[in-house]
Amino acid sequence: MAAPLGQDDGHDRIQAAGKNLLLYAFSLLKTGEVHELNNEAWLRPTEKLGEALAPLFKMERQAITFVVHEGVAQINSHALWLDRGTADQAQELEQQLARREAGGFIFVKKPDEEQLKRFFFQFARFRPPADVTDQFGAMVEKLAEEGIEDVKVAPQPLRLEGVGQGVRGVASLWHYAKSVAGIGDLFSKTPVEIKAARRIAQELVDACATEQDLLFALPLLSRERTPGHRAVDRGLMAAGVGRGLGLSAIQCADLATAALLTGVGVAYPNPEPARFTDLEAASTLVVRQLDEGAKFTPLLARRVVTALEAGQGPDGSGPPYIVDPPPLRPTSQLVMLIDHYLGRVRGDDGPAESPLAVGLDLVARPPRRVDAALARVFVAVVGLIPVGTVVELQNGDLAVVADVEHLRGRHLYRKQPPPVTQPRKIFVERMRSAKGKVIAERRARVRLGDEGEDGEWAIQRTLALDDHRDLVVRALIRQPSTVVAQMGLR
Repeated sequence: MAAPLGQDDGHDRIQAAGKNLLLYAFSLLKTGEVHELNNEAWLRPTEKLGEALAPLFKMERQAITFVVHEGVAQINSHALWLDRGTADQAQELEQQLARREAGGFIFVKKPDEEQLKRFFFQFARFRPPADVTDQFGAMVEKLAEEGIEDVKVAPQPLRLEGVGQGVRGVASLWHYAKSVAGIGDLFSKTPVEIKAARRIAQELVDACATEQDLLFALPLLSRERTPGHRAVDRGLMAAGVGRGLGLSAIQCADLATAALLTGVGVAYPNPEPARFTDLEAASTLVVRQLDEGAKFTPLLARRVVTALEAGQGPDGSGPPYIVDPPPLRPTSQLVMLIDHYLGRVRGDDGPAESPLAVGLDLVARPPRRVDAALARVFVAVVGLIPVGTVVELQNGDLAVVADVEHLRGRHLYRKQPPPVTQPRKIFVERMRSAKGKVIAERRARVRLGDEGEDGEWAIQRTLALDDHRDLVVRALIRQPSTVVAQMGLR
């Protein structure tokens, strides 16, 4: 489980040690391919790998599972924040592991250098007999025959959230709840700790790499409207749109940070409304935000401008009430668009509308100060029928949109053409038949467009969420008691 908020040093140490583990595991795999065990080339990488494992065992206090899947390198439940060089190395290591039907390595306890040498030597050179159908099982048997017990081979995960995180949804619920609590705590402090906010933004981007579709459902399903919830909702959707555009992981984190801190003004309300106008209070906010920065940077400037411009609203009627405001920056437009969309879907200022109706309206009539192309990208990433939407299928079955297979994995970063232009697969969980009968779990999940009853599975209409909220929970989280236990709630 990731380090609690506020423990920046522990988080940074895990990241540093994890990157070293990636580097020297890759080095040892290459060494095993070309060098015999008595070669001096083994000395430095085995020593350095041992040094990388030492702090991880001390902080995690359990076996260390290192897995690389879909471009994401993960230490237990910690996703590593990779730069371009280490991301390329992780991708090559993933390919090497996949050739051996493996997903990574499990260090049961800190191995000595001799165990490390023998493990990587055997792993790199293992070739199964021609009649073997289970290469992974054969390799595990070979390592056991060699007496290697401290290091094991991790199987390829079907999906990354299944590694050290249990059933689907645990990781998303954990990151969402933890981020809301963390941002709420940050907003109560003066000055706001920008470094901690940036770390929360990075974790949200990492979480989107595995369950972006489910994370996008949480802002729509949540009934809470606290400043922390609103900030995390903005940050999640901003990060997701950045990923859909093919931005780098760092750029997505910059976008999420600006969105998270747009509502930082709640920490600085107008101190004396009788003496200060809203414009003067906004000026005070700018000065305080600038004062928090260690130095003036373009990122700090963008964050401050976004915080002010987003407050004006899509029609320009909000504070600081500029009569003829200049064109908005794209980041400000995106944050305003997120607030506009969520406000309508959740019914913040009136009756709640369906995501389908709001999405179609944004495409046809985007807000006055929002670029039409940006509105279309936003709707394409979120989806006209996002996860959590209650639908009636063509045969009358009641179902919930449960999975949208797109925008997953780190391979989406820096990708052209933008990932949002690619097709996606949409799955629904059928909960009740047209006659009201509960559908067995093994038959519940279907993919839209596949052959089904009375032709292809298709959506006939969408239904109001509040009338079927219990169905939504059952569809998205099939094992709620397990989720509660794994999140440490009981």
